Amino acid sequence: MKIFVPTALTLLWLAVPAAAQNQATNLGCGPGKLVLNIRYLVENDVDTGTLGNNWAFDTYARGVRVWRRSSGHFCAASTYGGSFTTIAGSSPAGKTTIPAGIRGTLNGQSTTTFRGTQRRGLATRGNLGAKDFQCTSADTKGQCAGTYDWLTAYFTSVDNFKSFKYVRYAFTYHATEGGKGTWSDRLVGGRYRSSGDIRPLKKK
Repeated sequence: MKIFVPTALTLLWLAVPAAAQNQATNLGCGPGKLVLNIRYLVENDVDTGTLGNNWAFDTYARGVRVWRRSSGHFCAASTYGGSFTTIAGSSPAGKTTIPAGIRGTLNGQSTTTFRGTQRRGLATRGNLGAKDFQCTSADTKGQCAGTYDWLTAYFTSVDNFKSFKYVRYAFTYHATEGGKGTWSDRLVGGRYRSSGDIRPLKKK
């Protein structure tokens, strides 16, 4: 399924570097040397709900900044902004059934820590362009045909990044067309918590 990328989202994608530079915080990464500052547009990513169900296709601008905190130890801060289109089936919170075609906005941020070695000879600043993940409703998130993984693209690890850990994770989805509601998914006290839901409009 191909998701149309509106002009507003394209402008958002182009604005990511300025927004990243103006942020007063590095999302909890703390002190360190900035070693990676990239951005790219993700198309046709699949989103999963609390039941493990694929409930939407996402298109979003992502910015990734990585700081080296000490030798072999890194912290990454990511920002996300874009839109979603629902897949028919269970809602993200699993409380109701939704039709295909509900549209809305998504915004999020995440912070991760990991150990590894940075690859040499790669450009570490700038716009990587569009990455079409080519997901279908039957795919497993992270395993779609075109999935791009910045971590393995820029870093190597002797233990397949077993040290990779989320320390911040907060996403909000808000229906704007064909449905209603807001769903939030976030990491609180080391556990993932969700609230709200995306629901269909009541039939008249």
